[in-house]
Amino acid sequence: MTRDSKSFKSRLFFFLMSSMLLFGCKSYVQVFDTTGIGLSIEDKFYVWETDSIKITYSFWEKKGLMTFAIFNKSSIPLYIDWKKSSYIDNSVKLNYWSDEIKSKSSSAFGSYYYRGPLVRPGFALSETSGITSAIISKEERISFIPPKAQDFRAQFYILPVKHYALGVGVDYMDVARNDDTLLVTRVYKKDFTKEKSPILFRNFLTYSYTEDFKVEYYIDNEFFVNRIVEMDKNHFQYVLQKTQRKNF
Repeated sequence: MTRDSKSFKSRLFFFLMSSMLLFGCKSYVQVFDTTGIGLSIEDKFYVWETDSIKITYSFWEKKGLMTFAIFNKSSIPLYIDWKKSSYIDNSVKLNYWSDEIKSKSSSAFGSYYYRGPLVRPGFALSETSGITSAIISKEERISFIPPKAQDFRAQFYILPVKHYALGVGVDYMDVARNDDTLLVTRVYKKDFTKEKSPILFRNFLTYSYTEDFKVEYYIDNEFFVNRIVEMDKNHFQYVLQKTQRKNF
């Protein structure tokens, strides 16, 4: 099976990347294409927006780091209650904040937790480029966001395992290698509907425009993986380097 190589490369900007797989002497990468339900796409990022708030999502990091920015479009302060907010993976609720000392939830769902610096949407932590653009996140229950300002969050991995088993009967395509167009490489892919997707995830947030939260509002953004692609590391790495150079 074949598919236009240029079309394939342009879609990489909407993928999330898992850990690298090793098979014999070759290295492979799995890339996950996602669909955001009821969200728009702006500058290669998912966006959910109202008259007063805008949330921008990016998953472009190993294991699909759930990274998002909350922008307060209003002229009054915005407050996010992280205790009443959760990342939900296939109905499994993971809390953004807890008053317990990293105990039960961390041990039960430890593979989901990202403990590094906070990555802003569009700025990846790159082993290839050697450039890091990040800030350290301090845990707090209530985030205060001034008018016309934004806050960032990077806390959970969408894919907490090393790789996804594609199984038998997977479609494939032979395409020109990105690093050397004179060579051909085989790319495997598997498509999913929302009902059949192995990964459905949601971002549930509680916010208010008063610090006492007498009036609360809720955001419930939903996503699912609609395609998994597996390819040679060298074929993928060339596109990754080009993407990171543009981001920085």
